[in-house]
Amino acid sequence: MSAPHPGDADLGMLPSTRWDGPDRVGLALDVPIGGLYLGTDRAGRPASVAAIQPQPVRLGVLGHPALAAALAYRLVGVGCQVAVLTVDDRSWATLRGLLPGPGLTWLDGPSNWPPSPGSAPGTFPGPQVLVVDHPSPPPLWVGQHPWCTVVHVSASPPHDAAFWSHVDAILLTGQGYSGVLAKRWGHPEAALAESLRPGEIALADRHGVLPILFPRTP
Repeated sequence: MSAPHPGDADLGMLPSTRWDGPDRVGLALDVPIGGLYLGTDRAGRPASVAAIQPQPVRLGVLGHPALAAALAYRLVGVGCQVAVLTVDDRSWATLRGLLPGPGLTWLDGPSNWPPSPGSAPGTFPGPQVLVVDHPSPPPLWVGQHPWCTVVHVSASPPHDAAFWSHVDAILLTGQGYSGVLAKRWGHPEAALAESLRPGEIALADRHGVLPILFPRTP
């Protein structure tokens, strides 16, 4: 065995546990969840949202629909089938022109979604995503399937909506929403959502609130 390099850590100093056998290993690994790239935080580190999971995912977008359109664009780019249910086609005109193919569809109602069961990225048909910008969010039964993500876009979410009581993460495009975050998770740092800088959005989930420099594409 070669001598340790001067920069090597002394592993003998780490805490250790001896198990009786391979069937009695008391070990749990917290594996970070991969996600959809959003941008960089204020320290320059990449930031992402866990938008695609084997279990159903609910995301809230507070503010202008342009952020939801940019998310849809990126989700199609990573192999998702994205469906949009909108009350204003003008908010989606740019995206409609950029993605005329089968990865993006337009719905009249949520009852016929998803068109087929979702599947893992890289398989057919891929994860299914529904984006809704109607005033009322979809009911909880919509998208209650593996590899399905439902996004509700709202400037003022209903206070008693079941969807917003169960969102896994919230993206904010502007100030004035710290109360929504505090109600959902009770974060003491919810006030961070009121100090966004130009070009920033905020990602909020059970872990906290993270300002992110978000390149708006498309």
